[in-house]
Amino acid sequence: MLQFIDIEHSIGERTLFSGVNININPHDRYGLVGANGTGKTTLLRIIIGEVSPTCGYVKKAKGMTIGYLPQDEIVLHGNMLIIEVLKDYNVHLEKLSKLRTAIAEDPYSKKLFKEYEDAENRFQKIGGYDYEAEAYKVIHGLGFTKDDHIKLVQEFSSGWQMRIILARLLLNKPDLLLLDEPTNHLDIESIQWLENYLQNFKGAIIIVSHDRFFLDKFLQGSKGTFGIYEIDTGSFRKYRTNYTGYLQESRMRKQRMLQLAKTQTKRISEIREFIERNRANKSKAKLVKSREKYLERMERIQVESERKTIQVRFPVEEIHSRRLIELKNIEKKYEEKVVFQHIDLCIERSDKIALIGKNGAGKSTLCRIIAGYEEPSKGERKVSKKLKIGSFSHEILLKLNPSNTVLEEVTKNAAQEVQQNFRKFLGLFLFTGDDVFKKINVLSGGEKTRLVILKAMIEPTNLLILDEPTYHLDRDSVDAIKQAIHSYQGTITLVTHDRDLIASFATRIIELKNGTMCDYPGDYSYYLWKRNGGAVRTSGVKKTKESAAERLKQQIIQKESRRQKLRNTFSRPSMISNPRKAKKLFDEYQRLSEEIEDLENRLSSKEK
Repeated sequence: MLQFIDIEHSIGERTLFSGVNININPHDRYGLVGANGTGKTTLLRIIIGEVSPTCGYVKKAKGMTIGYLPQDEIVLHGNMLIIEVLKDYNVHLEKLSKLRTAIAEDPYSKKLFKEYEDAENRFQKIGGYDYEAEAYKVIHGLGFTKDDHIKLVQEFSSGWQMRIILARLLLNKPDLLLLDEPTNHLDIESIQWLENYLQNFKGAIIIVSHDRFFLDKFLQGSKGTFGIYEIDTGSFRKYRTNYTGYLQESRMRKQRMLQLAKTQTKRISEIREFIERNRANKSKAKLVKSREKYLERMERIQVESERKTIQVRFPVEEIHSRRLIELKNIEKKYEEKVVFQHIDLCIERSDKIALIGKNGAGKSTLCRIIAGYEEPSKGERKVSKKLKIGSFSHEILLKLNPSNTVLEEVTKNAAQEVQQNFRKFLGLFLFTGDDVFKKINVLSGGEKTRLVILKAMIEPTNLLILDEPTYHLDRDSVDAIKQAIHSYQGTITLVTHDRDLIASFATRIIELKNGTMCDYPGDYSYYLWKRNGGAVRTSGVKKTKESAAERLKQQIIQKESRRQKLRNTFSRPSMISNPRKAKKLFDEYQRLSEEIEDLENRLSSKEK
């Protein structure tokens, strides 16, 4: 269906990739991965014919159809949503109608009958008269409501407009579907719907993404060949596995290459030593010359530089209050539109909260209310006296001083313990070498995002509020943000649709849905389990004794786990030589014991 033969593409003197040989057949499924700037989008544009390769050639089956969702925003205007989604369907109907009229006027035309047969086949391929019913299912699955059907497309944000384009692509059922970072514009619910929809998609698919959950599910149960295509430092590789398997195989391959490179370096050193030792020896002149030519011909093993795991300790402002922020009966509305209401939320010390929900559910608004940047329409917000908040949102990116360097922007208001380890903190966020002297006005969007998050985390805080920190970042940047979040010892409230990140850090899930809030006091697997059948505590709905008791039990389990870790720490020899640290940990141990006793008493009264 599609074949790449020795494809190479260069921009100036830089080769993006070379030696690309692929065969795409019906039902094949591939994930395309690599860092930003390696050429993933360029490869897709070569497939659709927008870009010509520097070398090699592309073979496509005659009549093959390709659907392409770009990462760049496309502006729509003019039509209502439902008319825009049904545009291609109506084009097919109109063409069939015109051909029927033409045949009625010239019933003996073989050419017209052939055109009609081809048009009818294409119409049936996209679903025929079932297309319209399928369209409503697709736009609903992508998060649109009935009220949205008659809205003009220009009334939707760029992210929602990309969903409209995605809906049209899915409904047109191309032979090959190319999706460039489709999950960037979707919330978790829509991502899960798309995963399931693609399971039954009949065409071949190539998706650019670094979402592990999404790629693993997408590749699962493929009827054709499946795997991962990787573009890395000019090289193109294939892995016959899912994304999780690719990460493991890639890591093992790099380890093997490192070992081979070490062996080769040792061999080169031995040969050079032999040459230098025998250069003046005429009896070994031929042997020396032979070894020199051997070194010239030897192809050096290139070892890809791998980012080291950097361990840092972010400054955390000490706070003894158990409750950092309390929201009581919060309502927020803009003019007559109610975003959410009856929100009761208590953020406690050491909470690791993932705030999830559909796009437009009010997650960013709730973050601003929590942080105190925006007032609620109704309700009360109480905060601990020593609360110190650090925050990130995409609006803050606009407030960076464009004339500052990375280093100048970071050094402002930094704690002394941070100033002593600036290089480590900057290195964790992928600012190495001369990167720290770059002016902010030349930074990419991803670099600015990493810089703002770094600024929020190096100032002493005890509550970190991050709104979509991994949006539009490549895998290395996402990994850097994840590592930083795991290193932060304070309380975190995080808005994200990255399920891998949620699963790795969250101990509590808050979901905004239909204007209310559901509180899941556990990790992501607990959230999935409860959502599929368990009772949960819902803000704005009468709380049952069972859900309140469950919340208390979860808090006891979490605090008991931390207390057990402290018990194990006290037995270490290092505690004897560091009495100050030992006292601090023992104070925390006593506090946890008191809190656990209080929770157990409250649980006992609930169960009576």
